Amino acid sequence: MKNRVTTIYLYDLNPFSKSIEAWASNKTLTIERIEGKSQDIDDFVDGVVVFHENHNVSREIEELQAFLDNSNRPGHRIDINGTLAATKSNFEMWLERNKPTKLLFVGSDELPKNDNLLRFLSNLM
Repeated sequence: MKNRVTTIYLYDLNPFSKSIEAWASNKTLTIERIEGKSQDIDDFVDGVVVFHENHNVSREIEELQAFLDNSNRPGHRIDINGTLAATKSNFEMWLERNKPTKLLFVGSDELPKNDNLLRFLSNLM
């Protein structure tokens, strides 16, 4: 993510968004909050990153990713229980190929309980 992504969008204040905010607090990233479920989200994000554990993704997040995909906004999924090196490499290739600057990060409220989330995030930058 080095100098590519400038803004991360997060939905409301929940345990997942709090974790992302804490991680990003000492980075050169702008954090923007989206209150409620914005129907015009495709107007201001370049893509979505779905964080999950073992491919367990809620229906709401699946629908959001499908909506953005239909709006030609690319999505990437990160299994925080996967192999760190491979996951990081795949994410960096996705960033290079799509060149997003404004990303929506989404994940379940349970993810911050998994130490792998912080381990993965700390290896991004």
